[in-house]
Amino acid sequence: MTLAASALDRLLNPKTIAVVGLSDKSPVAEFIAPTLHSDAEVHFVHPTAETVLGVTPHRSIGDIAGPIDAVLSVMSAERTVALAEECADLDCGGLVVYAAGFSELGAEGAEYQRRLVDAAARGGMAVIGPNSLGYISMPRSLHLTASADYHPAPGGISIVSHSGAMIGGIAIAARQRTGVGISRLISAGNEATTDIADFLDFLATDPDTSAIGLVVEGIRRPKEFFEAARRCLDAGKPIVAVKLARNARTQQMAASHTGALAGSAWAYDVSFEHAGIQLAYDLEELVDRLALVSQLDPELWNPLQRIGVVAGTGGFASLAFDVAEAEGLTLPPLDSLTDWVTATIPGITVPNPLDTTGFGATFWTEIVDRYVGSDELDAVVFVNMWSDSALYRRLIDDVAAAGRRYRKPVAIAAGAGAVGDFATEVIGDDGVAALGYGIRGTLRGLHTLGTFVRARQAARDAVEAPAPVACPATPITDTGNGSRFLPFGDIMALLQDFGIPIAPYAIIGGDDAVDAPSFAAPYAVKLADVAHRTELGAVALNVSASELTGAVARMRVIASEHGVSATVAVQPMTASRGELLIGIDGRSELGPMVMLGLGGIFVEVLQRIGGRPAPLSKADAESLIEEFRDLHLLHGFRGSEPWHLEQLAETLVGFGNLAAAGHDWIESLDVNPLLVTAQGLVAVDALCIARDGA
Repeated sequence: MTLAASALDRLLNPKTIAVVGLSDKSPVAEFIAPTLHSDAEVHFVHPTAETVLGVTPHRSIGDIAGPIDAVLSVMSAERTVALAEECADLDCGGLVVYAAGFSELGAEGAEYQRRLVDAAARGGMAVIGPNSLGYISMPRSLHLTASADYHPAPGGISIVSHSGAMIGGIAIAARQRTGVGISRLISAGNEATTDIADFLDFLATDPDTSAIGLVVEGIRRPKEFFEAARRCLDAGKPIVAVKLARNARTQQMAASHTGALAGSAWAYDVSFEHAGIQLAYDLEELVDRLALVSQLDPELWNPLQRIGVVAGTGGFASLAFDVAEAEGLTLPPLDSLTDWVTATIPGITVPNPLDTTGFGATFWTEIVDRYVGSDELDAVVFVNMWSDSALYRRLIDDVAAAGRRYRKPVAIAAGAGAVGDFATEVIGDDGVAALGYGIRGTLRGLHTLGTFVRARQAARDAVEAPAPVACPATPITDTGNGSRFLPFGDIMALLQDFGIPIAPYAIIGGDDAVDAPSFAAPYAVKLADVAHRTELGAVALNVSASELTGAVARMRVIASEHGVSATVAVQPMTASRGELLIGIDGRSELGPMVMLGLGGIFVEVLQRIGGRPAPLSKADAESLIEEFRDLHLLHGFRGSEPWHLEQLAETLVGFGNLAAAGHDWIESLDVNPLLVTAQGLVAVDALCIARDGA
């Protein structure tokens, strides 16, 4: 264990705690008070108070004998910094810092943060915050927090949130859901020293954590974060994340280069999915997606690709089918049960979802046995408006017994809301039955479980990044917007170096004689080193051999009129049956991304872009291509040939290598179009924007 990890372990699993600056009049005193019931030794430090929460305080933290694992500061930024500097000379694991007023508040705050960071480094301490609501450990009753105690049940779900107030919202959502328990609630705050990657790394080996929820504003150390996420995946701990500050990526679809197509939320979505982290879009969904995995025995987890639903009424059956379809779950028709259902339940002919209206109680035990025991189903959901009565207790008993008998996940869901506390009493901790929150919440929980299992099964070793490659030429400055882009010939040669198929081309300098190129007419003739040549009318198509000299002359006139380079590019006209957009976004805070979409006007009409973090494996490329199967173009339709999918996968791998190798200087790279020809794929043009300083 590294020094940083050891310090964080001490801070989050303290044997001794010092709370500094708290008085009985403090508005957070009641929030911290439950810590007195923990198994930790709790000290208070206050310069004048007679008692704090009934305990006689020390006048200085230096008066406490022995090591202090966790120090909670309930003081201002200035006093907290002085405390940190004092702790650096003691044996302290780390600090929890409530105070704001650090780097987010100008020069004075930045100086406070510098001193805090220096003190933490000198003392080998972890720091939660500043501007944090601290943390709560429900199993140990540790409440080093400025958050109210919303009394969630103790359990296995741990949460790390950049937004402090959201840990309270998650606690409330968990409390509303029967059978759902919380292990840790951690407010990361401003992450002066210890960040979300550190917390995730800690949770990967935390025995009290079985599933993890994240509320993310941004990730400071992507490499370390995704390495920690992989350790959680390997440890069998699903991760679900809410990404805050989402961008409307589709509002930028008309932008002129690939980099503008990817808002930060899009990059997070793509990178999280690639890492096996699932997405939620609010706190209730976050808890729902984690609820079932925290209840079910991991030995029973399976890919859950075939779900059965048994409902108490036709309305719930119909609703369950619609919601399952919307949530990406498959309810197979169960043809093998059709004859039995028709013969057993009058008027019912559809086995899945099954409507048991009026006859369910009569045949319930047999229904449960047939559905849970079916080899065609990976899990079964039982939906009703369960009440606290002997009848419903018996029905739920039958479900739990069948789950134990067949060692298969069964989920019990109310048509809306929680099942009720009685279900917990009846089922007990059998590791087979789980309690969902409403139909959608329950199905989302199953979806998360199945997706996690499939992600673990498909987990691949990280792709080795290629050696860096230098920018091949001095970029040209676009006089229109000040961006800097590579000359046409240099970017085309670079694409070719990375295995990306390009069309033949000839470059004619501004003063060069116009010689016939090595390829046959007709030609496409254009100004080579102009970012937006179409807007200047600097493209001529279907130029014959006899027209070439005149076309080049016209390009030079246009260049002179607009004060741009007179270098001309000549290429053969290329017939195509489709166009793709493929590119690189090098601006994401998570690292370079490779992007794929339909080219030409489709990128704006369909507003459909897929991507993967670079570099890509062949399997990554193939899974990205598969995302477009529903469009019925890339994969062939009405007897047409697919769009050279093997070559496309290899091309995406090449782009991933280029993106990773040129990450230091590629801001964006856009090949639009990548033409789909009878012979294969071919790039006829590219725009590569270079970072300042390249």
